[in-house]
Amino acid sequence: MENQEKNANNLFDSSSILIYIFRSRKHLLIVGLIAAIVSAIASYFIESRYKSTVIMVPTTTISISSTLVKEGSDILKFGEEKEAEQMIQILNSDTIRERICKKYNLMKHYKISEKDPYKKLYLRLEFDDRIWFSRTPSSAVEIDVLDKSPDTAACIANDIAALVDSTKNRLQKERATQYFQIIENEYLTKKQLIDKLQDSMRAYTSQGVFDYEIQSAIIYKQYAKSIAKNNTNGMQQLDAKLKLVGQKGWDYVALRDYTLHERTELFSLKSKCDLAKIDVEHFLPFKYMINPAIVAEKRTTPIRWLVVLISTVSSVILALVVLLAMDTFKRMKIQL
Repeated sequence: MENQEKNANNLFDSSSILIYIFRSRKHLLIVGLIAAIVSAIASYFIESRYKSTVIMVPTTTISISSTLVKEGSDILKFGEEKEAEQMIQILNSDTIRERICKKYNLMKHYKISEKDPYKKLYLRLEFDDRIWFSRTPSSAVEIDVLDKSPDTAACIANDIAALVDSTKNRLQKERATQYFQIIENEYLTKKQLIDKLQDSMRAYTSQGVFDYEIQSAIIYKQYAKSIAKNNTNGMQQLDAKLKLVGQKGWDYVALRDYTLHERTELFSLKSKCDLAKIDVEHFLPFKYMINPAIVAEKRTTPIRWLVVLISTVSSVILALVVLLAMDTFKRMKIQL
């Protein structure tokens, strides 16, 4: 009976965490000390990484040609959320990733074996772990780069920022070139048609046909004068001219009007062609550089005191859980 009461009292005492921690303070202190020493030593083997950041603001998405034809187009306006998201999509493109990986030989830099069958996967994981892009509440875009070399981190960040314009301009040039080729082909086709129409008009004018209404009025006046003078020869000549104008005059007028209409469309195509050529040959920057990346003077990771603190606290908590489990197991075994 006395043993059962004693066991009950002991169980009650061990259920009090604070009391149990106080009783186990020596063990916990030893574990904490060992964990602190080990984690402090281990933290020096963790690769130091330096962080460089680029901050930029996207511009409005607008072509140069549109600013020439649209009033109120502001090419100096800052972009908004939509443009910032577009910029992040470009930053996450495979084109930029591959060019950076190739330029800095990141496969070797990140110590990934060329013989590894999953080398591309590991490279992408390392890239995403060390380089990331984000949008600020003010719709600016940040490029953050972590690297063991502060110089490399700054260079990669600035190069990525530079590649934003070249990548976007390449995409726009592909589209602008296709549009320019379509418009240019339409312009050349229209020009060939007008050349043929002008040749046809020259064929009419070489026969003396110019304008049905004007020529008819002039011939009738001359015909009337010939009748008044009883000029038979003149009347015959004018009669022949009148028949020729009557036969081909209206065709000439229709051809002339059609040519004028086609010329109007040709001028419109020429204007579009000139504007499209501007978009092919010239580009506007896609960003305003707010802060370029600079070489970091102090490492970002690891924060050694934080590593030691987390490791020590985790080890002490784990040791406490183990001691509690062992003590509970012993007492349950005694009761059984």
